[in-house]
Amino acid sequence: MAGSVLPPEPGATFHRLKIESQSQGLTATVLTIDRPQIAGPRYALTGQVRYEAVEGTGYLELWNHFPGGGQYFSRTLGDGGPMMKLHGTSGWREFTLPFDATGAPPPVRLVFNVVLPGRGVVYLGPLKLTDSSNGNEPASSTGWVPDRTAVLAGGIGGAVIGVLGALLGVFTSLGRARRFVVATTTALALFGVLAFIVGIVALTESQPYAVYYPLLLGGFLSAIVPLGLMPAIRKRYEEIELRAMRAQDLG
Repeated sequence: MAGSVLPPEPGATFHRLKIESQSQGLTATVLTIDRPQIAGPRYALTGQVRYEAVEGTGYLELWNHFPGGGQYFSRTLGDGGPMMKLHGTSGWREFTLPFDATGAPPPVRLVFNVVLPGRGVVYLGPLKLTDSSNGNEPASSTGWVPDRTAVLAGGIGGAVIGVLGALLGVFTSLGRARRFVVATTTALALFGVLAFIVGIVALTESQPYAVYYPLLLGGFLSAIVPLGLMPAIRKRYEEIELRAMRAQDLG
């Protein structure tokens, strides 16, 4: 194990491992597990990480050694979520290093490393190894909701917004249901603003990509598009009303 073990910080309940890199960078082996007790094909190493002034793109990695000499790795190189890369400074957040060994025998060794290309300080909290044996699936996401649920909700939400947009377009072109069109357009804009704000909060809290991206994209489109179309919608209904009034005058 590399680094030095420090007592808990104020407000924390766990000890922390400090790993510091100088200008040349380093690859520090934090943990090696020989013949890990893994029965299921999918497993993950999870824990807490905090870092300060990390230069370049650092990451955590899990090397998986299998019988016969096969070696494969998982690395935290994402732009967000529990597999986010190490860069700059961050408070305590959760990380996960999942691996899917379906079709292969259990690994004979796991090696957990911290890789820093330049200067930086990394602190690690307690680590936990989970697998899918006995039906206990390791968490692939430490977000507010599971990744699959977030993707499904985003797809359904996008489809509903698309159908509503088409329906509003038809009513507007026909000059029908003005109150419904205006009220629904306003509600979509408000929903979009709220979703965008929640997406920003999810991003700042290092939620997974599948959680914050649909909120940001869907919220942005749901807010900007209705607000941009509102003047045209009002003008369309006013033109139709004006035509109706002229038709009555001519009659």
